Amino acid sequence: MLDGKQYLQEKLYANGFLITNQDYSINDQYPFYGNWITAKLRGYHIFVHKNARMITCTEGDASFFLIGHAVDPFDLLTEETAILKKLSAAYQKEGIDAYYNAQADLTGVYCTGLVTDDAIYISNDCAGMQIVYYGTIHGKHYFTSHSKLVADLTGLEQSKYIRRLVGSHFYHYMGTWLPGDLSPYTELRRLVPNHYISSTVGKLEPTRFFPTEAICEEPTETDYQETILWLSDTLHKTLSLYSKKWPGKKVSISITGGRDSTTTLACANGLYDRFHYFSYISNEAERVDALAAKEICTRLGLPHEIYEIPADDSALSDMETFAAVLECNAGCIGKNNPNDVRKRLYFIQNPKYDVEIKSWVNELGRGSQYVKYNKKKFPAKPTASLCRALHKIYVSPRLIHDTDKVFRAYLKQYYPEQVLKMAPWVELFWWEFCWSGGEGIFLTAEHRTSSEIAIPFNNRRYVAKMLTVPLELRKEDAIPKDIIQHMNPAITKTSVVVKNLAHTDKRALLMRIYLEVFSRIRF
Repeated sequence: MLDGKQYLQEKLYANGFLITNQDYSINDQYPFYGNWITAKLRGYHIFVHKNARMITCTEGDASFFLIGHAVDPFDLLTEETAILKKLSAAYQKEGIDAYYNAQADLTGVYCTGLVTDDAIYISNDCAGMQIVYYGTIHGKHYFTSHSKLVADLTGLEQSKYIRRLVGSHFYHYMGTWLPGDLSPYTELRRLVPNHYISSTVGKLEPTRFFPTEAICEEPTETDYQETILWLSDTLHKTLSLYSKKWPGKKVSISITGGRDSTTTLACANGLYDRFHYFSYISNEAERVDALAAKEICTRLGLPHEIYEIPADDSALSDMETFAAVLECNAGCIGKNNPNDVRKRLYFIQNPKYDVEIKSWVNELGRGSQYVKYNKKKFPAKPTASLCRALHKIYVSPRLIHDTDKVFRAYLKQYYPEQVLKMAPWVELFWWEFCWSGGEGIFLTAEHRTSSEIAIPFNNRRYVAKMLTVPLELRKEDAIPKDIIQHMNPAITKTSVVVKNLAHTDKRALLMRIYLEVFSRIRF
């Protein structure tokens, strides 16, 4: 399908990477198509797509690398070279724990690595927006952004469970993503955010490095006001760094009129002339968002563009081939929504910007899981059946039984008793599973085929700070409201707020009924 279509060959495993101690030859055939470059650090080969940025450095007895992009809003570092030197200095002085403590300062979409003569350590960004899969195959280590790339090279096949799950009737409801830390292939696992993978014990094992101390609610009004000031300042510094990071590139903030994108817009105050502003319309539901965003920008005196995505497949060439590319990028775990395929292909064939500042991850501080199900509280401890019901709609007894086994192993691995003392499990599950396992795949496999993505909220210290705000305030969207009021009250005065029309009270009721019933069903 890709023969003679070079621009789509570049989109196969776009921005991808493969790190392994097994050597491979890069050529102009599938799956590399001559679009990848190679490097070597100690005993590991690193294969990187030409559009993926990789920075390396070696100091002392260790080599360091970062694939993707990052900034440091605390030490005001824009360049990855300076960031790697900061991480290296922490490691050389105090070891691996200090290295990961320093890494918690970073905002970005990235994979980082540390390689010594004896071991390798791999981690990714705050919410796993850069998906990383890892595993040992025929005695060799593999770390990759795209599971099917490894399957292409090693001949992996999907398990019967994955094939049954993907083919089940209700699988496509609530997105195409997998339970637990599963990848589409038994030999590979998804790296769960806030963990690193190391080979120090001979096999690849995840180790939690964040949070390092309990995240507790800070109930006083003084605490809250200090938090709003800290969050506002951190976001403003991050956006200032983003405005300098890609000189000569068109860096655009996508705006929907919702709380998250208007929080970003407010925190860009004082930097407005450095960015562009846009929305898109690919269906009628998005028209409300786009027009609201335009009204806000008009009231602020900011130019704003609306891009109309064709609703007809025939208006764009190579739809079928591109849809197949996106399916491969995600590991063949279900077909993409045609509307999403059109969006990406439109921006590939009609490039409008180089970098999109996307307002994701902020939802982690908005109590979204409570609002979604209209629940005041969740059980104090998680169960496999509850996690399964939070993941997707399962009605098949066999799938319920098998998926509960997956989540039982997930809870045992990632949420032992000592971790549950660090933060409420609901917050960690939403953060580490729902975002990485769902939106992370979407961003890595689909969204980044058309442009680079920068996420100003994707910072561990930022997310942890949001979670210190009492839950009731977070459920009321107090954080974004007050950040907007503090950073640019003119946005508040517009009174333009777009609610997600899909999140109706009726939908919340139906979702809650399903959750309450099916979380109690076990086979």
